[in-house]
Amino acid sequence: ERVIGLFRYIVLRGEGLQHLEGIQLAPYSAGANLPISTQQEGIYRVKVAAMPVPSQSMPPAILRTRCKPGTRAVVTEITLNSQAKLDTKFDDIPYRNLGEGFEREVVRVEVNPTMELSIEGHVDLEREKFCRYYAAPGNVDSSFERWAAERNFKPGRQIMKFQPALVVGYSKNQPQLQEDSQRPGHAEPSFFGKYNSGPSRTISEFQSVPYAMCFNDYPEFMSVEQVGRGTPLIEHFDAAAELAAEYVADQLSDGGRTAAWWEVKNESTIKSEWDYHYRKDVDSWAALAELHNKVADAIHEKTPQIKVGGPTSAWMQMQAANFGLYRNQQKFMDLTKDHVDFYSHHFYEDFASLGSWERRSTTYSNYLLGRLEATLDMFVAHMDATDNRKPILITECGSLQLGRAPSDYWLRLRSYSAYMHKMMQRPQQIDLAVPFAFLHMPWNPTSGDAAFVPKDLDRPGRTMDRFEQTPVAYLFDLWRDFDGRRLSVDHDADWLDVTAVHSEDRIQVAITNMYGRRRSIDLSTLTEQLSVGSMRQRRMFYRDGEVVYQDAVELEDLTGIPVDVEETTLVIIELNDPLSIQNTLVHRSAYAAKTAVATVETPVRFEVDVAATESVQTTRIVIGVSREGGLDGGVSGSINGTEFKADESWLQEFQHLFAPVEIEIPAGVLKASNTIEVQASPGTVITSVMIQTESL
Repeated sequence: ERVIGLFRYIVLRGEGLQHLEGIQLAPYSAGANLPISTQQEGIYRVKVAAMPVPSQSMPPAILRTRCKPGTRAVVTEITLNSQAKLDTKFDDIPYRNLGEGFEREVVRVEVNPTMELSIEGHVDLEREKFCRYYAAPGNVDSSFERWAAERNFKPGRQIMKFQPALVVGYSKNQPQLQEDSQRPGHAEPSFFGKYNSGPSRTISEFQSVPYAMCFNDYPEFMSVEQVGRGTPLIEHFDAAAELAAEYVADQLSDGGRTAAWWEVKNESTIKSEWDYHYRKDVDSWAALAELHNKVADAIHEKTPQIKVGGPTSAWMQMQAANFGLYRNQQKFMDLTKDHVDFYSHHFYEDFASLGSWERRSTTYSNYLLGRLEATLDMFVAHMDATDNRKPILITECGSLQLGRAPSDYWLRLRSYSAYMHKMMQRPQQIDLAVPFAFLHMPWNPTSGDAAFVPKDLDRPGRTMDRFEQTPVAYLFDLWRDFDGRRLSVDHDADWLDVTAVHSEDRIQVAITNMYGRRRSIDLSTLTEQLSVGSMRQRRMFYRDGEVVYQDAVELEDLTGIPVDVEETTLVIIELNDPLSIQNTLVHRSAYAAKTAVATVETPVRFEVDVAATESVQTTRIVIGVSREGGLDGGVSGSINGTEFKADESWLQEFQHLFAPVEIEIPAGVLKASNTIEVQASPGTVITSVMIQTESL
């Protein structure tokens, strides 16, 4: 019981295991089946339940399973499985106050209270895109939904699993979807006349909220046997598309609403979700694109207002197989260009990735130190190059960390907030971003991803009074009223994200520090220009092995605002007089067509066209670089004959370097058509090249 939480999977081996009806880990899964990862004749793998903090008094863990009626299975072995080696050396990072051995680094941040910021036309923060939780409307009791609504968070995304929901059924009284006796692989056509597909009842505030849903676990009668979580057989792609379109149309007919965005297949970029990735005789990515095209066409024909997309990617390590994974993503975009409405992806911080800056020279290869931005830039550059600019949805993001110890909660919370903040800075690209944070999880009630867990596992109940808060609730409190129109922000610190907004007589500044040093933020330019009534800081940080939330720390001034390592904090400034906005700074980006280009001895040439060069105040070249072992000598080159060089020390400090490098250039160098040459050490891949301009 005390070591199960160190592992990701419980694996059963034996004979006839495809007949099992699910596995419970009593009392830790509270009567619900553990999520299935693999189910075949000889192996049955499930994800470990969220385990409480280890203690001597933990009750025994009991595995419970049974066979489908009339079948038999033999279990010969039970093992715990980890995706990587378990550490044999104690990792002290989750138990230290990171950066405490160094003086706070002073960073001056200039927020211009007279100048709004337009990111390619997006001036409003568009909070609704980013402040979501993981659920569809009506997924939990209205008492929870009202709690979220009071904090201005809305439901964002959930999965619709055909096999358990319609074929097996969640209620004894509901009709069961069966195969059409006249058309093998197709659903029996009269089913939706008997079944109520209408979405669950929700509170009035959420009735018209646009949200995302994802199809998964297509019925067994149309799918590859026992593998790939309901991967439809290629010969039944039309049947899968027909079923998806019928379901969406029936939701509208029965309930008057459905999701605004529908994903075709959850995490279909990995083998456990898309069986054809195992096969050598099938072009698995072409097949994946074909299913998406067919589902999109079928849904658009019946309900043209609904947006359809994918591939709902997991494991966003684009450099894998010498950027072969990225080439497959390119291929998918090219093949679905004329059919789907958006592309969607998932980003997760891995286990034991607290203190990412300290781990940069060894294990860290996740996304919050530049890889997220560099990956999105590659995608957008390719979309622009192929005249295929579509919105991006991040329908899951967070942490893979299991458990409910304080360090487990902190890894989730810092990941939720850091991802949310980074997405906020890309409103021109992101249409929806959903952290993998739940209000509560009826099927996994003690999950560390939930803001509430039952007080009594034996009698959990449905309403919020039967539950108690977890630290995940701090995410909702921290961001509860961050909203408004963007203000121009300037600073020169690495690994610091800053977003400022104003509304009526208030300015709010969000700050995320992913650097390995604690910062002391100086916002005093605001008090120099404005009549300030009050100043408060809302903090969520990790100190002495505990998650700390402080809702309203009064500030005497704005010269030394503390921000710890991996902290996201909000500064709230109440003004005596309303702001007087005088101008708008327009932020634009233009990409080179070539992406993921390996460097050789000679410079690599890129061409970038810029639509507007007049009134440009600042110009930057942003170059995405990837190289195992880091990059000695930096990045050098020229733009229109003017040389530049970037040789930041962090470029050689990353064992798994994959991040953008920003280089400011004189505005007078910029032309409508620009030639950029880039040189870097052999083995470097230039992932993308972009010109950013800021104009009045």
